[in-house]
Amino acid sequence: MDSHLKRLLKKYNLKIQFGPTHGDGCIVETPDGYPNLLVVKEGLSDEQMEKVILHELGHAENDDATEKNYKTDYATRLSCESGANSFVVHEQIKKYIDLGNDASNANWLSLAKYIGTDNYCLVQEELLKYCIN
Repeated sequence: MDSHLKRLLKKYNLKIQFGPTHGDGCIVETPDGYPNLLVVKEGLSDEQMEKVILHELGHAENDDATEKNYKTDYATRLSCESGANSFVVHEQIKKYIDLGNDASNANWLSLAKYIGTDNYCLVQEELLKYCIN
């Protein structure tokens, strides 16, 4: 796991735990004073694991901790998932640029497929943030 992910985990007071889960990952709240657990499904590839961790970090950043109706309110769920997915796109584009790639020559469609999103407009918007005018 790269140092950027480690810094983000520390920022949101999360500790990674690998094990069985209903999906690819989730955040499990713990008693005060202990880091929450970011549970990642065992057996994922490194690439899949990174995307799951980023997605869950997106929930940590964007979801209101007092929001308890995620499972029962469809609109809340959509909003939370949208925020988490946007976080993944943001972080993956940032990583792409940090690797020395030129945003103005990027193939946004290929990047979107690599990231695992069909929100092509969001990928384009993130790339435009790095284009020099």
